[in-house]
Amino acid sequence: MSEWKLFDGERATVSTAEFHTYRARAPHLEQWAHQGRLYLAHEFVLDAVSRMSHTPVVVSDLGCGDGGLLQLLAASDTVFAYGYDFQPSNAVGWAERNVTARPVNVFDSEEIINPEVDLGQIVVMTEVLEHLTRPHSVLHEISTRGVTHFVVASSPWTESDVSHDECHAWAWDQAGYRALFEDACFTVVRHETTGMFQVILAEVR
Repeated sequence: MSEWKLFDGERATVSTAEFHTYRARAPHLEQWAHQGRLYLAHEFVLDAVSRMSHTPVVVSDLGCGDGGLLQLLAASDTVFAYGYDFQPSNAVGWAERNVTARPVNVFDSEEIINPEVDLGQIVVMTEVLEHLTRPHSVLHEISTRGVTHFVVASSPWTESDVSHDECHAWAWDQAGYRALFEDACFTVVRHETTGMFQVILAEVR
């Protein structure tokens, strides 16, 4: 089991809104390398919905990018989904995809979840945790809020301290990623890989 911290000091520069201010929009739903993990995340969200006693289920996508997963979820009448993202270039995608999202910095400087954010019953964090300074405390906060039942998340499983994206603050192998959730009071329901990505469906204990 392995987990790697990829930055020095108390705060990762790559986790800040300032770092992402001028980054270009990335239409991941249309990019071959990312399609698999988005479709798998969509499948996991619907799996989580099927495990709940009522519909529609409220789903929040924290760090929703340009809204690709929200677009997939919009086709389901069992889900009411919305997103949050702080990268300005992504707002164009929300309009094009006709999805609901807000330009909000989900995590403050201490990475406590912004009170403007409605977590909903299912929280999605695809390609988010590896960018954060404190992913462990963020997951623990979600698990103890008493609102959320499931989390669907994805991160690369092929990275390490010697080979990783320069925009990432953490890396995990498959066992390390599973432990990240289990240590934050989640039970891992499904954990699968697609290409270089691993996707988890975890239930709050």
